[in-house]
Amino acid sequence: MFACRPVRKLKQGEYLLQKNHIIDKDTKIDKGEIEAYIKQKPNRKILLLFRFHLWLHNLANEERIKRKRIVHDKKNENRNNRRIGKGKKPKEYNRQLFGEWLLNVSEPPVIYDSLLAKKSAKQIKLFLNNKGYFISSVSDSVVHWRRKKRASVYFTITAQKPYLINNVEYKIPDALLNYYILADTANCLIKPGKNYDVDVMQQERERITNELSNNGYYLFTKDYIYYEVDTTLPDNKINVTLGIKNFAYKYSDYSDSIVERPHQRFYIKNVYIQPDYVSKKMDYLKKDTIRIESGTGKEIADSVKGKEVDYYILHTESLKFKTRVLLNCVFVRKPELYQLQNVEDTYKRLSELKSFKTINIFFKPAGGDFLDCHIQLSPIAKQSFTLETEGTNTGNGNLGISGSIVYQNRNLFKGAEVLELRLKGGIEAQKTANSNSANISPTSQFNTIEIGPEMNIYVPRFVIPFNVKASKRSNPKTIFTSSFNFQQRPDYTRYITNLSFSYTWKETAKKRHTISPFVINFVKVDLQTNFLDNINDLYLINSFTDHLATSTRYTFTFNEQNTKKEENFTFFRASGESSGNILRGIYNTANSFNENTFAKDNNGSYTLFDVAYSQYLRVDGDLRYYFNSNEINKVVFRIAAGIGKPLANFKALPFERSFFSGGANGIRAWQARTLGPGSYNDGEEISFGQIGDGQIEANVEYRFKMFKMLKGAIFVDAGNTWLQKKDVGRPGGDFQFDRFSKEIAVGSGIGLRADFSFFIIRFDVGLKVRDPKFDENKRWVIQNLFDAEWKRVYRLENSNRKYDFFTFNLGIGYPF
Repeated sequence: MFACRPVRKLKQGEYLLQKNHIIDKDTKIDKGEIEAYIKQKPNRKILLLFRFHLWLHNLANEERIKRKRIVHDKKNENRNNRRIGKGKKPKEYNRQLFGEWLLNVSEPPVIYDSLLAKKSAKQIKLFLNNKGYFISSVSDSVVHWRRKKRASVYFTITAQKPYLINNVEYKIPDALLNYYILADTANCLIKPGKNYDVDVMQQERERITNELSNNGYYLFTKDYIYYEVDTTLPDNKINVTLGIKNFAYKYSDYSDSIVERPHQRFYIKNVYIQPDYVSKKMDYLKKDTIRIESGTGKEIADSVKGKEVDYYILHTESLKFKTRVLLNCVFVRKPELYQLQNVEDTYKRLSELKSFKTINIFFKPAGGDFLDCHIQLSPIAKQSFTLETEGTNTGNGNLGISGSIVYQNRNLFKGAEVLELRLKGGIEAQKTANSNSANISPTSQFNTIEIGPEMNIYVPRFVIPFNVKASKRSNPKTIFTSSFNFQQRPDYTRYITNLSFSYTWKETAKKRHTISPFVINFVKVDLQTNFLDNINDLYLINSFTDHLATSTRYTFTFNEQNTKKEENFTFFRASGESSGNILRGIYNTANSFNENTFAKDNNGSYTLFDVAYSQYLRVDGDLRYYFNSNEINKVVFRIAAGIGKPLANFKALPFERSFFSGGANGIRAWQARTLGPGSYNDGEEISFGQIGDGQIEANVEYRFKMFKMLKGAIFVDAGNTWLQKKDVGRPGGDFQFDRFSKEIAVGSGIGLRADFSFFIIRFDVGLKVRDPKFDENKRWVIQNLFDAEWKRVYRLENSNRKYDFFTFNLGIGYPF
């Protein structure tokens, strides 16, 4: 299928454009910039080799599609004639034929056009002029492969040294504006000694416009800025004059005369906030007004006169939001100068409240040098219910279904707080731990139940018993979470309770901090069978015994992503966690005075509410780099690592805070918690998985756009988990510097993503390449993929269980 000739539909004398070559030995311009000016570009490729969109186009037979369309339209015409005969209105039939769909999503062959090549050469020459290479030439030539019906175009650039800027002068008749521009020359992008560059000059226009827009010049645009260039100097030197014209306006509506005057700086006179705006038609209704006192932020009683007012809050109904919540999001203040940045920050903060469906900010002249700011906010529905359902298939035959009911209140205490109540339940047909069946048997039944409520409250400020001065731009938030989860399986019944609250704030637009001072996680387990009796594994035993964890967590996030532009960016997240150390210190201190103050249980652990509490330290990090080659091709690199140290009071990390490998967001060739630790081989198919004290993981994923909302991916995942100390129950699971690199698991695979903009459905197929559970010289299992004898021996040695080379993953969103 991939070998179909892409030129098979070309006519005699037509040549498929294979590649554009740029031969440039004289300039230092990036070839990617030059390629943007070439009129004809070859058909797009995925995997750097395959012209997928052209291949799709060649699948379609255009003549046959036209014939089918005629037949289809004739049938629709006959149907409508019958409807008209019955006195009914005719219908519109807009169904797209499959062939038409193929032509719509595909790409026709790009046929070499000599005229377009000539035009491209001219465009490149104009581009070179803009980059300062006035003395240059561009020629085009073509090489044909007549038998292959392909052509490559060569653009040869010859250029002398570029023109350099000798001096920069300013021509600004507005004295005040001249003062501001000259005071900011240190930030000027046009500097003597640099190449003459039209793009840089345009960037300087935008920089000056942005600076002035943040300094009161509300009516200023970049069109007032112009350049004069003197190229008569010797030695390829030029002088640049940057000029700013005065503000121009019509003298009157009855005259075409244009009058000039200096640019006007505007100050904010009044700020009007309307938090219940509906529409322009309804805006005539009488409004109540709340006045906010200047400096204090307090409401001014209607009877009080003469006080300075900062903000006016207008409302037709009873005010649904506390005034401080609205004011914390508004950065436009009187009597400050108009600043565009304050307007943009106000938009952003109001949007982050998630309480308004539309936000409109505009200004009106208020006489003289003053503007009135109007902020119109249309609130969304305060309460909502959502029903969610999902089906699961874990890849080893465990089928399940779950659903949840979600209630949201988006303005709980009139402070834009968001309350979310969720009740989730699910059932699954799951094998027991000692099952040797590779698939669910016909007699299997749904034997796993999970149900539990969850409550989250999001508050758009710090909720602290003492006063903390936080910058409005830091966007502080407090998050309260609580949940209870009941899990019933054939092997055990487990009750999990979580309570926590967190503070999160922004240091800059790219840096965010989150601290959770108090996190409680309580796990109670009732074993239904004796499946742990024969397991000599401290980690697994501790994970399935009652335990309590009280921890403090901190997370730092750095994200360079610009959602408005497709560009390369870096993401980094690091977090640290401490659990039980303060409690252990209190208990030890108390026992130093009286050794019987706090008693230990049979395992030598202190308890809280008769349950041993966890004590550990844990750190982890996640670094990613997103390389956007173009609109079609993207590559993501990721490396993640973490380590946890169980301390005196509890001999293992809690199951939920341990590290694991595999799953839809990790090493996708393995199911979650079935890989590792180290080279440990359990010899059995254990459904509850494997965990460790530390983890190293690396991923590379190549993503490509196939058509419209369907995207593809090819990935390679590598990594594993390890234990800190040797464990007789899991030999080979401990971390050792001299062999850990040999215990790295490797998986690869392909995936499809259905991108619906607001969410993404992801389907990945992972293939095991290197499995560390085998002996060191037998770990490259990929070489046995088609080896029937190896598979037969494996089944004989493993209770007739076949080796699963492939793992299927279904997920929502990208893995990273």
